[in-house]
Amino acid sequence: MRDVPELLDAIDLVIARAQGIVPADVLGGAEQLAAEIRDRRGFLGETLVLAIAGGTGTGKSSLVNALAGEIVTSVSVLRPHTDEPFAVVPENPEPAVTVLLDTLDIAYRHEHEAFTRTAILDLPDIDSIADWHRERVEDLIPRVDGVIWLFDPDKYRDPIVHDEFLAQLSEHRSQFIFALNKIDKLRPADLQTVRQDLLDTLAADGYLRPALFALAADPPGIAPRGIELFREHVTERIDTKTVMLRKVIGDSARIVKLIGEAAGVWRGASVDFEASWERVRGEVLTGIGASSTQADREDALCRLEDLTALIAVKSGPLLGEAVRSVADRQAIESVVAELATSATSADVPSDGLWGKLTGAEPAALTDPRAGILDEALGRPLRDILWKRALLAATVTHAAVGAAQLDDRIGNDVLQTPDTADVDHPDGDDATKPDVPMEATSGDGAEISSAEGQ
Repeated sequence: MRDVPELLDAIDLVIARAQGIVPADVLGGAEQLAAEIRDRRGFLGETLVLAIAGGTGTGKSSLVNALAGEIVTSVSVLRPHTDEPFAVVPENPEPAVTVLLDTLDIAYRHEHEAFTRTAILDLPDIDSIADWHRERVEDLIPRVDGVIWLFDPDKYRDPIVHDEFLAQLSEHRSQFIFALNKIDKLRPADLQTVRQDLLDTLAADGYLRPALFALAADPPGIAPRGIELFREHVTERIDTKTVMLRKVIGDSARIVKLIGEAAGVWRGASVDFEASWERVRGEVLTGIGASSTQADREDALCRLEDLTALIAVKSGPLLGEAVRSVADRQAIESVVAELATSATSADVPSDGLWGKLTGAEPAALTDPRAGILDEALGRPLRDILWKRALLAATVTHAAVGAAQLDDRIGNDVLQTPDTADVDHPDGDDATKPDVPMEATSGDGAEISSAEGQ
């Protein structure tokens, strides 16, 4: 098992194969929990997937390059420049990232060592072809972990951006990170004015407490500004996502155990059917022959009933009911009678009860009547037990996969960086995915939430 989406597929398979094996109330609870896991927004993999969106000329490609520390995607003043989305992903990305990019039809990709656990999607310019570009963003939001919305000082109040996009997407506010780029073009006093105006505008859009960063991703002749603080914020989101992923894995493991215990396969699934069946079949065929008595038939009947009763108990309530249905007393009496009438003194001698008591060998498995017994009881019982064995194997696969993923993610957790420059207005709650943080720009200019301003 390679990643979290594959684990969720395994959970779906466990639930599907549990149909008719575990009680409906148990299955219903498992299905509801699985649906809640599937409905969680964000990329259900170990990589933090962020999409960069914004209007023409806001510097999306420049921000990608600044985060990478080198030019990985071209920069142009042509409008629109980024007509097709572009992805920068970790080297040897996890399979689920590749699947996501294929699903989103993102053909242009670049693997970079600086993006160890983060993938950045550089989206088309939002204000160029508004209709289909908004649809593109709307389609992305449930599948990515966050959207970095980039503004510049010249067009940060663009009505198309605010009215056609941000106001319409405010229900997903917890996934948004905002950044004001190109602050090198502003004097410090003007930066504070623009900052407050942007916060007020975002509040009107429905973003009351946004995480807003001040950046200069590609200032002429000097190093980028505000990038390290922004990078730290992204790293904290990685840590937050790790907590979420471990909860997803824990919930998935709970589903597996819930179904495994209800099906009676959590601590072992074997009912030792083949060995028991071979033994009882041999005893029955030995005891019933041309010279068998009524006592021999009763003995054979009891042996078959005891075996099927034991299998029914080990198989759980629902499969046990199915076992009792195909191997009820009438079916067993019928096959015993057929075995007796099919025997001849020339073909199948009988040692009877005396033979069994004196240690006579069971009838050879080449007895032609063995097929009658197998067809009447053996095959129906195997069909029922096969379903149980298949569920047991699927439960084992999913349980082992969940444990391996939990161990792998636990070993890969990045240490939270020193965030002394980041103000968490709500204490511990600031680590929650839906509680954005206040921040300070790299040059000391405060960029904070609109609340309380």
